[in-house]
Order: sequence, then structure tokens, then C-alpha cells
Amino acid sequence: MTNEELLANAGFVADCNGDTGKKAIGEKYGIHPSRVQRLRKRLLAAAEGMPLAVASAGKDLLSGKAEENAEGGSFTDVQTLEPITDWTEVFKRFRLDPASFTIADDTVRMSTWQQSKALENGERDVVNLYSYSARFVRIRAADIDVAAIVKSLRSWKPAAATHKPIGAPVTMFLGWADWQIGKGEGDKTEGTKQRILDSFEASEKRIRQLRKQGVNIEGILFANMGDHTEAVTGHYTSQTYSVDLNQRDQLNLAIELNLTGIKALAPLVEKATYAACLCNHGQWQRLAGKQITDDADNSTGFIADILKTVCDLHPALEHLEWIIPRDEMITTGTFSGVNVAMAHGHKISGNEDAWLAKQSMWLQNTRDFKPELWATAHRHTAINQDFGLYHRVQCATNDPGSKSFTDGTGKFSTQGTSTFLIGTSTKRRITHYEVL
Repeated sequence: MTNEELLANAGFVADCNGDTGKKAIGEKYGIHPSRVQRLRKRLLAAAEGMPLAVASAGKDLLSGKAEENAEGGSFTDVQTLEPITDWTEVFKRFRLDPASFTIADDTVRMSTWQQSKALENGERDVVNLYSYSARFVRIRAADIDVAAIVKSLRSWKPAAATHKPIGAPVTMFLGWADWQIGKGEGDKTEGTKQRILDSFEASEKRIRQLRKQGVNIEGILFANMGDHTEAVTGHYTSQTYSVDLNQRDQLNLAIELNLTGIKALAPLVEKATYAACLCNHGQWQRLAGKQITDDADNSTGFIADILKTVCDLHPALEHLEWIIPRDEMITTGTFSGVNVAMAHGHKISGNEDAWLAKQSMWLQNTRDFKPELWATAHRHTAINQDFGLYHRVQCATNDPGSKSFTDGTGKFSTQGTSTFLIGTSTKRRITHYEVL
């Protein structure tokens, strides 16, 4: 029998109001003694004029039961005096954070009945009572509103450039590295997106400031250093569980962010180049942690292909040049007279200094290209090194961090975007290094 049926049973009510023990009553009606005790409290409260909706838990709490588990939980027999239209207070009364849960669709069940209530003048009145049961689920980061993010990106506009620079020509390097869109750790994708947008604003301000100082920034190198998406499986344990966007939404948001940065900054200069680096998280087809298709099957190449197709259609972006690798792990180009080699860095094995030296020799012998400056990423840490024959910059990232890495090593990196000017005015080939 339900609680309502028991409370409507005259014999049960008489037993509860009498001297019969709860164990005996429980055996008579086939219910647990603790349930008898709860129903006795409700009958006592009703007799004193207290609504049954708060009888079993005190005047400040709803009656009913809430069960919580890893996926969410459920409400059972939550009684109220009014229909529930907003579950916020229900979550709060059971000490659950309303921002962390939502009622699952089509799981709400409601019943209603009338009960006699004692009035102060000794007479009795009838009140309507409601009982609800429902299942609730945790709001995971995967429920992020991608459409809202994209809408906010398209409405964001930086101020236009107004100053004409003078002096020796240089190229502004913007290291867009290891964003790992979809990574569900820390402040998740929403935090990463905001840091990236902030870096676009800071980059625009930096260009303005340097031009006011007499620096001739003739171009911008948009360096996609790889891992702009987190992917969803095959790179580490629990990846599929921890990401907050699926593969499709990761790619769409990465493309939107890249395009937002290009539209904001490319019109500031006469020369603009977008150069991409193939990467490990960009490997789409992986099985047991290993790539199962060729190196060309990479999200970095796909993102760059889409961006080129879109930007080529816009007159304000027709001056953009593109360096998009097919299956090459090292991307090269010459900017303001300086040979620059770029690699994500996941292929570096053994001694890093030796790897850079050997790859420099290989580029010189096979492509007739002698690197004067190297840019890498992958390790999520800002490093600026002088190797004599060339300078190497390892790019920082705006991703939300890695709990596993920090737990295992105690290390963490400061978020940001690595920037510097490329030019021939110094032997190092870089000046004005700054992480924004």
C-alpha cells in the first residue's frame, strides 16, 4: 500500500493514534516499523495543523527522499502544498547543488490528494497536497552550449588599427599551441575559449603598442602549432569520459576560434601567413593508443583546409598565405628574411638538442632550407633557448591543464600565448619575446 492509502485507512490511523507499537502495526500491515514511525509523525503533524508536506522532516524541509549516485539520482515521494514548477528549491532542501543537476526528461510523476487540516477555531478544512517522483542527472561539461559559444565568437569584434608603423620590417609570431578544445579538466572548454579570446585582444594591443614605438610589423605568422582539439579516444585512459565536447563540436569550435583570430588580426598587416603543424591529438584514427591511418589523416590539416576555403572567399582576407602540410611533420617558411622551422614536437625522441640538430641537417640537405629559428609546442611550457646556430622557442598553451600530469610530477605550466618578432636585426632572429 502507498503512504496515501495507509493514511486513508481508518484502521491504520486508529492503530497509529493508539498505544499499539510500531512493530506490531508494521507486521499487521506488512510494512517496516520505521515507515510506521514516519507516518505517525505525519498524522501527529496534521492533527496540530502542520502541513503533511513538511511533517516528516521538520518545518524547514520537504518530506520525501533523495538518492544520489555517480550519474545523478532520484526524488521519491516529495510532498508539497503547491505544484512544482521550478526544482531549484527541491535540490537545495536536499543539500544538492541545483547548478550541478537537471531533471531528466519525461521522468516526473505526480499525484495529488486532499487532506483534512485542523483550523485554529477547532473546525477542519481540506487542503490539496501533491507528491512528486523524478529522476535527475548530473550536468556534465559535455552539455556545454556550443551554439551559444559560437554566437558569442561571431559577435566579438576588436578595435581596428589606426597607426602606420615605421622602421625595419619584422613579422609578429603568434603561437596558437595546444588549445586542446574539448578538454574537460580545470575550467574546461569555456575557460580555454575565454583565454584564447583574451589573447587575440592582447595580441592586437601588443601590435599597436610596438608600432607606436617605431617597430615596422609588416606581417603576422599565425602559427597553428597543433593539438587545437583534444580528440575523444586513444590518447590516454578515461579520455572519452573526461572530454566535454565530442569530436564534431571540438572541430567546429576550433575552426571558429581560429577564424575569429584571423579576422581580428590579419587586416592589421599587409602580409599574413597561416602555417599549420601536424600533431598527436589531431590523429583521428587511433586504436589501442596507436595511429592506424597515415600522417595526413590529421585534424590540423583539416582545420587549415577549411579555414583556407572560407578565407579565400573574403576580400579582406585575400592577402593571407597558407602553409598547410600534407604528411610533413616539420613546417617551414621564410618570414621577414628569416628561415623558420616549426614542429608540434610529439616526434621528438631522446635528446631534444640532438633531435633539433639532426632535423636541421636533414632540412638543409633535402629541402635546401637552413633553419635560423625553431618553434615547437607539445610540452605546454614556455621555453626560450639559444642554440647558437639557431634559436628555439617552445610555445605555451591556453588549455585548462592536466590533473594527471600535475598529480604525477607536481609540475604545471602558466597559461598564455607565446609571441615574438621575427627579423634579421639580431643574430637571434627574434626580439620582443612575450607570453600574452
